[in-house]
Amino acid sequence: MRGRYDWLWRGGPSFLAPDGSQVLLRGTALDVSRPWSCGFVALVRGARRSFTVAEAGAFDWHSTYTTIPDQLLRQPYRGGELIIGVIDDPAEYRAAWRGQWFELHTRAAGSAEGVTRVFDAFRLTDTPLGMMARPRSTGQAQLEPIRVAKQVPGIGYLTIERPGTGQLAVPEHRGHPTQHGELWREPLGPGAQGRSRSDALVLATPTAITRLVPGPADTADPDEALAFLHGLSVTWELT
Repeated sequence: MRGRYDWLWRGGPSFLAPDGSQVLLRGTALDVSRPWSCGFVALVRGARRSFTVAEAGAFDWHSTYTTIPDQLLRQPYRGGELIIGVIDDPAEYRAAWRGQWFELHTRAAGSAEGVTRVFDAFRLTDTPLGMMARPRSTGQAQLEPIRVAKQVPGIGYLTIERPGTGQLAVPEHRGHPTQHGELWREPLGPGAQGRSRSDALVLATPTAITRLVPGPADTADPDEALAFLHGLSVTWELT
């Protein structure tokens, strides 16, 4: 299977989150060529749904390798393109609104009939830095905490959240000081199988909590990962 990161992507050091806030990475020799993505849950017309923002082309990758549809439907929609991949048995679908630069995905069991009402609950604005998906009203949609992700070649996979809003938390004891925050080790235990290192690393900066998880092809040298995070600045700027 062709890996997702073998495709050409825009990447870059900054990402515009669905709520209009912005995540910015700074560091020495930081490779930002890999794509950004963002996951969140929203209450849409009374039902909780999972969403992902990904760079344009991610739907094609999923349709080719991970969620191969029996039917693929495309139509112009709200200045972009609505793409729906339908699997017949068991009945499920993946739907995405694609702009010029980014896509908003949602996936669910059952029929895709009426999925346009899900996208209609948001004001969708595609930009070169990310896609905004602001609820049209609190009655139509309410966003839950957002998690942003980015892979750094040779180092690992970053997940970024705002302090106190998501699943990432920092220990109560003091961490190792870095140029921009504090750093802790987090043993992966059984989850380390097949990975290049046995620990995740958690970096807390004033506006973000970042977790670095190694993949199988990332450096096995823990000092290299520590040095990367020691000089990394992660800021999450609210609008």
